[in-house]
Amino acid sequence: MPSTHHDTDPGMTEAGRLRALAELQIMDTPPESAFDDLAWLAASICQVPIALVTLVDAERQWFKARCGLDFDSTPRNEAFCTHAIAQSNLLEVPDMRADARFAGYPSVLGAPHLRFYAGMPLIGEAGWRYGTLCVMDRTTRRLSDVQRESLRRLAARAADLLESRRQRILGESRAAAIAELLEALPDGVVTCDGGGTLQEFNKTARDWHGVDPRALPPAQWPAYFGLCEADGRTLLAPERVPLARAYAGEKVRGQAIVIRTPGMEPRTVSCNASPLRAPDGHSLGAVCTMHDITTQAHESRQMEVLAMTDALTGLPNRTAWFAELERALARARRADLPVVVAFIDLDGFKDINDAHGHAVGDEVLRECAHRLQASCRQGDYIARLAGDEFVLFLDHANPAAADLAAVAQRIQAALGAPLQIAGRALAVGCSIGFATATADQARAEHLLHQADAAMYRAKRDKSVPFVVVDAAQP
Repeated sequence: MPSTHHDTDPGMTEAGRLRALAELQIMDTPPESAFDDLAWLAASICQVPIALVTLVDAERQWFKARCGLDFDSTPRNEAFCTHAIAQSNLLEVPDMRADARFAGYPSVLGAPHLRFYAGMPLIGEAGWRYGTLCVMDRTTRRLSDVQRESLRRLAARAADLLESRRQRILGESRAAAIAELLEALPDGVVTCDGGGTLQEFNKTARDWHGVDPRALPPAQWPAYFGLCEADGRTLLAPERVPLARAYAGEKVRGQAIVIRTPGMEPRTVSCNASPLRAPDGHSLGAVCTMHDITTQAHESRQMEVLAMTDALTGLPNRTAWFAELERALARARRADLPVVVAFIDLDGFKDINDAHGHAVGDEVLRECAHRLQASCRQGDYIARLAGDEFVLFLDHANPAAADLAAVAQRIQAALGAPLQIAGRALAVGCSIGFATATADQARAEHLLHQADAAMYRAKRDKSVPFVVVDAAQP
């Protein structure tokens, strides 16, 4: 049997050629019009009764397309194309009876009594010769130059079809491998196509969302899939959804969102998302991966709460106070509301601490904090600054003296009742200073300084229950 490795590259072996042919998964497949059309064109252009698209494996040559023959294969040792694939160009045999290689073949000596053969190898991108596009006749003849060139071009198109098949098989294999990998990933993965329609939704994402993907526009994703901001309460605006941001062309890294699925605990995930683009730049969609950080987020929130909480009383501490005061002032400015801050200092606390010790003093502070908190309205914000100093922001407060007097009376009444601590009845009072300002003039540090000064004036002058200062005044 003649050698069928590449005459231009001895390293291209027959074993390699057979592997490349097997990778096409094309042997014994049903007819395809694209190959049939090429065989018909070859027969018509070359003006012969027989044309074939052949594929040569280890034992036979098989016809993927055939014109003029009623059988679909021959043994390899009776195949003219075995000789054709041993070279890189057209093999043309004007009279096979006169050629020692073919004179004894059954198809030459008997039916279908072939005399003429011309075969152009089907050469793949890697150089492997899979088979041929060949034409045959029962009479001797020669092809014209135009017919030879046509056969070469048609063979190239047949090879292109084979390579397209290879790429499709590779693509399907990659897609299957990727799909299997995505299904096994512990992270959630979602994708959308170039039209914004959800596509991939791996098992983890389905488990987290409790639903399968639907053909929903991006504007409906937040509500349908329960997507919230990191606070776990605010529904994401459609343009804030990580996949939607990536679909719009943005790269997203580390965006924390909360998935609220009915019947499940809220889940905090960190999202990375990227747009997908073709080589020419047009959009292929977007992909988003989601990593579960629920535990880390919970621990982080706990640490943040601890960092913002007074360990003794459980009230917000100085850091939390100033952070909240800035937010409150911003809200007041937007609503053009006046602001009122109260500074509260306990009276008689030092004497209790000195007489009964710090443990009792701590219990007094805890009880006073509880009473102060209970005296606040919804929306008010109270904190402990240090020692026996407390501060209060009055939400939607009226700076009129009568209203502030009512606030002072409520606070003093709460603290005025005897404290039952360690079997003792202890009494404390308080001095209160109020600082008021219009929204556009309110500044956090200045308000607190003015309220503190007002409180000291009230502490020095026990004839007044509280002192109010206008923080806008120098």
